[in-house]
Amino acid sequence: MPGFNTLPAVGGGGGQANMTFVASVHMQTYNRSWTQGGTPGYYAMYSTNQENGYVYFVGATTTGGPLNRLINVNHSFTSINIIAPQNDMVSLYKAKVKSTSVFNDPFAAFSSFPSTISSSGNFVLPNNALPLVNVLLAGGGGSGGYHGGGGGGGGGVVKLTAYQAVGTTAVTIGSGGNSSNRASGNRTYFGNVYALGGGGGGHYDNDGAGANTDGQVVANGGGAGGRSNRTGGTGTTQTASTGLGNAGAPAYHGGYRGGNSDGQGHGSNWHNFGGTGAGSAGDGATGHYHNGNGNGGAAHTSDINGTSKGYGGGGGSSSHNTGHGHHTGDYAHGGHSTTSSHSGGANGLVVIRYYIP
Repeated sequence: MPGFNTLPAVGGGGGQANMTFVASVHMQTYNRSWTQGGTPGYYAMYSTNQENGYVYFVGATTTGGPLNRLINVNHSFTSINIIAPQNDMVSLYKAKVKSTSVFNDPFAAFSSFPSTISSSGNFVLPNNALPLVNVLLAGGGGSGGYHGGGGGGGGGVVKLTAYQAVGTTAVTIGSGGNSSNRASGNRTYFGNVYALGGGGGGHYDNDGAGANTDGQVVANGGGAGGRSNRTGGTGTTQTASTGLGNAGAPAYHGGYRGGNSDGQGHGSNWHNFGGTGAGSAGDGATGHYHNGNGNGGAAHTSDINGTSKGYGGGGGSSSHNTGHGHHTGDYAHGGHSTTSSHSGGANGLVVIRYYIP
């Protein structure tokens, strides 16, 4: 139709300004295919009855989105597939938009407030706050191995910037790995977004990998047990399809490997250190005979709560006879190993910074 791909300053045929009406179709059934082509641009398909539904713009590739929303279709299309309630009428509009540039430091002029959540529940956004928040999630740390075992892996860290949050958002805090069974840490959730827990450290006498000993997918691997030549556990890099989502410019910190144990000691190798647990910002260190690294892998550093803190650090290791491991970072760290004992991983947490004009 004239004016469909070359738009006037103000849309013709009704609708809001700069939204050009194309045509309407009747939903004789809930699933209709409409032979309607178009060029790349911004489109909206509106339901007359304001019902929920979905629309697909089909060309060499396909772009889909909900009804009653503006959709950026970055390719040409030859048909439109629609799912909506029977007997509704849906109307297609093409939008003409002006170019803009990035508004740098958009929150700088607003007062901001951190909210740290350390137990499961809900986050309720204040009524007078902007509907966009910055969020840091950390999974629970993995347990350290006992009697010269490896350090536990730190929880993974997920950061969201300008994430849309309105009303109430469910929060689940991942618990740290239980020291009695060298368990991995658990996932922390903010709505549908989650951060993985860290892997458990290997025991001195019977664990080779030192991670995934309880079958969980972990963010950062635990360190290997110290008695012989063993390999630290591997970490996992989260993606949009594994917990990160696409909203809020998600950034992931984790995916590191736990430290090995080289088993180069003498006799029973009781003096061989286990590997340290990986952190959210670095691999764990290898454990050597009479030479262990007391600290776990590095933690991710953030000042989202107002001061610079470390999140998701790895746990330290020891040998069966000497040493006392130390965790790295302040929150969601892996548990450490000592000559006679070991500690569980720290619980995860969620930190939210919201803004009030």
